[in-house]
Amino acid sequence: MSGEAVGMKPIFVLLTLFLLTGCVADSPALGYSRAGFYPVEIGGNSYRVYTEETRNCVEVHRVNMVFPPPSRRLILTQMETAAMQTTGCRIKKGTFIGDQAMSKGQLDCSDGPGAKDWVPGTCDTRPWR
Repeated sequence: MSGEAVGMKPIFVLLTLFLLTGCVADSPALGYSRAGFYPVEIGGNSYRVYTEETRNCVEVHRVNMVFPPPSRRLILTQMETAAMQTTGCRIKKGTFIGDQAMSKGQLDCSDGPGAKDWVPGTCDTRPWR
């Protein structure tokens, strides 16, 4: 094996590690590129709640590592609570979907004293339909 080939191996390993760490960075979906996020702590878990004033959607990311993974039901319940605390709105029944890392749902702001006037009909939580 030539000296050139041996010297290139560490570079490929470092490049691969660099690219993989970029894959786990917490960032919102494309539709939330201008959205701000609000940090929320619930039950020892850290969440970022992404909202945008012109949409009636919310996207929630769990940003802390937990091992072994907590139950999916617990995390989704905490995510929904984080979304409701941040927006002052409920989640429309049947629209909150996702997993233990990221979920999104459609806001129902029809009642509540702190509810904002979100633009209705701008949320598609199931784009594959």
